[in-house]
Amino acid sequence: MIPAFIVVALGVNATQALVISQVMLSIALPLPMITLLMFTGRADIMGRFVNNRATKIGALVGTAVVLMLNIVLIAQTLGVPIPGL
Repeated sequence: MIPAFIVVALGVNATQALVISQVMLSIALPLPMITLLMFTGRADIMGRFVNNRATKIGALVGTAVVLMLNIVLIAQTLGVPIPGL
């Protein structure tokens, strides 16, 4: 909560600060997603709670979607034209 008060006290546009913080979080999100997939897919760590095939596929698809959206976001931010958008 203190960082939010600091941002407001500095006079930064709160909406813009919120958008930027969410963009940074979305860019950082794939790292823990990939790590979680690696750990929950290992039987030596998870034992009988290891992910089954359907869960692994769903998680891989979700991770791939987040990565693709981040790549599009970064490309658009850098001014790279994206066909169809």
